[in-house]
Amino acid sequence: MKEVIYTGLIPQCPYCEKPTKRTGGMSSQTLAYYPPQYDENGVNINPDRNTITSTYECLECNKIYTISGNDLDGYNYK
Repeated sequence: MKEVIYTGLIPQCPYCEKPTKRTGGMSSQTLAYYPPQYDENGVNINPDRNTITSTYECLECNKIYTISGNDLDGYNYK
């Protein structure tokens, strides 16, 4: 899967491959609980790995694209 390229805070269209006007659509997230576990330095060694999936529609090429991932591992186009 190709890594998401952002324009500001929104992923750019993988078809146009440039910043375009777009709409935000449905978004979903898994709901597993990741209890924080801290090492001796206070670093959380059990970070939240819930997957977020969001759908967008490019208003330039009218194609729909979806991204999926999390803040720790990054996001990819589906």
